[in-house]
Amino acid sequence: MPPYLTAEHVCITHYVDQAMKRLEDAATQCREGNPVDMSTLEVLRAHADFAVQTLAGNDEKNPCHKERLLQFLLGLANLQQYLSHHVLLVGQTR
Repeated sequence: MPPYLTAEHVCITHYVDQAMKRLEDAATQCREGNPVDMSTLEVLRAHADFAVQTLAGNDEKNPCHKERLLQFLLGLANLQQYLSHHVLLVGQTR
């Protein structure tokens, strides 16, 4: 487990749950035609970096955690694809 998760007393399950919630919130905003601000996208990218590093480093042995990390990455890829076709929804603030 990454040291910063231990320092913040967050287990990987809760970390991924938080990441998925942020992703779901951003996707909902898009579906409703609302813009996604750049800070949200940056946080999602940070979550993606964590997921890739965790999967690439074989740090995570639990197959359920690996599956959730892959689901997050797929969801983020889908969101990025959606945003690439709806560029007006990127980087704006309310």
